[in-house]
Amino acid sequence: MNRVWRTIVMVSLASMSAQALAADSTNRAPSPKRLLIACMSKQMSASKTLSYNDATKLCKAQVKSQSATLVTNTAVKPMSGLSR
Repeated sequence: MNRVWRTIVMVSLASMSAQALAADSTNRAPSPKRLLIACMSKQMSASKTLSYNDATKLCKAQVKSQSATLVTNTAVKPMSGLSR
């Protein structure tokens, strides 16, 4: 009976830690490398005449502009009426 309880406790601990890891990964923004890979896959499947190098240049520019937009949108702006 003791062995059964240990197994139940171990399985429940493993499932709780897996849920915690899954929750952390959903809150993160995708890395620039993943964005680049997704963009290149999309571009190259959409156009059979687009070369790998052209897709790389196009997607690097898109990822760079997206990351610049994200940085400017997340900047902390002072709230009006709170300064003395």
